[in-house]
Amino acid sequence: MNTPKKIVIATCGTRGDIQPLIALAQALTCRGHKTLIAAPPEHEGWVVDCGCAFHGLGSDFTAMLSRYPQVHTLKPVVGFLGLLRIEIRKQLAQLPDIIDGADLVLGASLCLGLHSAAELMSIPYGFVAMAPQILPAARHPFIALKHQNLPPWLNRLSWVMARLLDRMNFTAVINKERRRLKLAPVNDILRHVIGNHVIVASDPALAEVPPDVKLDYIQTGYLHLQNDESLSGQVEAFLAAGPAPIYFGFGSMSTREQEALVVLIQTSLKLTGQRGILIGFRFEENRFTNSESWIFVREAPHPQLFIRLAAVVHHGGSGTTATAALAGVPQIIVPHILDQYYWGERVYRCGLGPKPIRRYQLTAERLASAINKTVSGQRYYDRASRVAEKIKRQDSQRLAVEYLEQTYFHSAGGRG
Repeated sequence: MNTPKKIVIATCGTRGDIQPLIALAQALTCRGHKTLIAAPPEHEGWVVDCGCAFHGLGSDFTAMLSRYPQVHTLKPVVGFLGLLRIEIRKQLAQLPDIIDGADLVLGASLCLGLHSAAELMSIPYGFVAMAPQILPAARHPFIALKHQNLPPWLNRLSWVMARLLDRMNFTAVINKERRRLKLAPVNDILRHVIGNHVIVASDPALAEVPPDVKLDYIQTGYLHLQNDESLSGQVEAFLAAGPAPIYFGFGSMSTREQEALVVLIQTSLKLTGQRGILIGFRFEENRFTNSESWIFVREAPHPQLFIRLAAVVHHGGSGTTATAALAGVPQIIVPHILDQYYWGERVYRCGLGPKPIRRYQLTAERLASAINKTVSGQRYYDRASRVAEKIKRQDSQRLAVEYLEQTYFHSAGGRG
């Protein structure tokens, strides 16, 4: 056992971005280390409830997303990038005090200022990636592209373009802050943020890190947060009242078109004769009511729910994808942005569900067709069961903790 260390894990994102980091923090704490999670302030309550120390960082990220719901069009993307540039400045104003005294800092998601803060404080830095696609490679394109079937040369070109876009959007902001902190400028922001040592917290059974990635990394599998939550009486009663239903939920990607989306889902259920559990949708009170065919639920523990479903229809977030894969349930992905397109394609190629339907192409008829294809026969169920068995054999938290200890703290000459 190494001497206990103080480790700060910092991120900028939604609940799905933070949940696996809580699992990592808990595993590190079990090894005797002292951990702190720095994240957008709206997450404080449930992070603390999970037994982790917390420090607010930056702005309310969920509110930032809600300002730009149509993320598949250009104007909102430009607006969101503008807010993200402001967020970088906030991060670099706060982070030096937050990480002061740490032995190691770990960044994730859009915490773009952490490596510079770590450099300022002379603290070792690592990165946690939730998808292999964040690492430049010929096998996949830059994370922002919707098209996932490009030839290797176009994938490589997409990463060249990504670096140009980073220079236009983030390089000047970060280097201005670095000059203020008396740090040398950086030329490749993506490489700077990823750093030299990476935990790839995704399941190899879904997506392996490509062989041309030239970094020191470990692919641990997804870092699942263990919980003992039970399903509500309402959900239990609905599950018991008929055949296994289908889950519908789009995480933090829900849009202002909530009511139209609910009507679309209800129509697809009528077309297919299936039952549905709709989770996280917001609409005017009394606009929709529960029925024998569907219920509306604010939230429910995914691990306990997914194992009892016929299929999961979701946005393709890394956490929901990994949880459904672990549950052995087929998936229908409706990607909205970024790595969701990647996970939609991976689910399809792994035989866990039909082709993804992009959010702006979603209709009741297309969704009904995908549902019918998914639930008819055993093809997707058999494949999902086999993949789940592979995932269950992983010990992701142990692998991640051992990698960090060996890389940064090993007394006999670690790698970092």
